Amino acid sequence: MASQKPASAEMQAHPWNFLVQQQAKAQLQQTISRLTDECWSKCIGNPGNYMSSKEQSCMDNCARRFLESTQFVVKYFQAKANTSQHSDF
Repeated sequence: MASQKPASAEMQAHPWNFLVQQQAKAQLQQTISRLTDECWSKCIGNPGNYMSSKEQSCMDNCARRFLESTQFVVKYFQAKANTSQHSDF
């Protein structure tokens, strides 16, 4: 018979918080994966033992643009959702 680990006190007390945290972690991992894929394909020509200064600069700029764009889109939709919630009353 397989033994089961008891759930943590936090998970038992706040299962929705645990779920939200896990979803946030998954979204962060997905964002990092997308960022890596997009910037790598744009900036790295032939992978070698090190990145050239041009590749490093490109990766830095690409990552910054990606994160700024993502933040802009999130804020835009949050504002739009807040506006629609307030107009329902």
